[in-house]
Amino acid sequence: MKSATPWMKFYPQDWRADEKLRLCSLAARGLWIEMLAIMHRSERYGQLLISGRVPTDAQLAVQVGASPEQVSSLLLELDGAGVFSRAASGAIYSRRMTRDYKKAEIARKNGKTGGNPRLCKQKEKLALDKGEVKPSLKLRSQKPDSVSKETGGDPPDLAKIIFDTGLAMLMAQGETEKNARSFLGAQRKGRDDRLVVDGLIEAQRTNVSRLVEWLPRYLQNQQPSTLDSLLEQSDRFARKAA
Repeated sequence: MKSATPWMKFYPQDWRADEKLRLCSLAARGLWIEMLAIMHRSERYGQLLISGRVPTDAQLAVQVGASPEQVSSLLLELDGAGVFSRAASGAIYSRRMTRDYKKAEIARKNGKTGGNPRLCKQKEKLALDKGEVKPSLKLRSQKPDSVSKETGGDPPDLAKIIFDTGLAMLMAQGETEKNARSFLGAQRKGRDDRLVVDGLIEAQRTNVSRLVEWLPRYLQNQQPSTLDSLLEQSDRFARKAA
């Protein structure tokens, strides 16, 4: 449950708007940001642990460069304002950090499952029976003619594929759903959806770790594939993954 990244998300607007934090002194808010940094590197993400254990006030004081008395007083202030919660173990934890981490883990697991045809074979069959297009390279075996014959519907909805696949990838990389949707919408603006799907396929094929940085660069100098070509690319990659 430890974070794999040396950075963490910080939302200045949310920080400034937090009524509980606003009730606290500048010193207490300073201690809280130090605690968040420790929680980010904790063995249980979002919990205040040092070497895997709940620290004493004195141990925390050493970490933040303050006296035990100061830390004890400031912790009481933060606790009284309801800034943090405590786990059953007694560990202090950040509600926001643990909530965001759980969301990212769910998205990451969904992304992994969606990208592996052997793991989601039954889900794919159910989706195809319903005439749905699933995210993460689920263009395969859904050429326009076959989709129309089997379901009486239209060719794959590329916009849906972009958002289903893109959201799973971006949230697995730590983006919020709101930011991910905004980013994908911006990439579609003024472009052929086939080009964006091309990019997502290539990003999955090459295991891109920072889609928000990679995709705009990729899209700058690309021409969209034909739908048949895009389907063939997806199909080849899916067979290789299997």
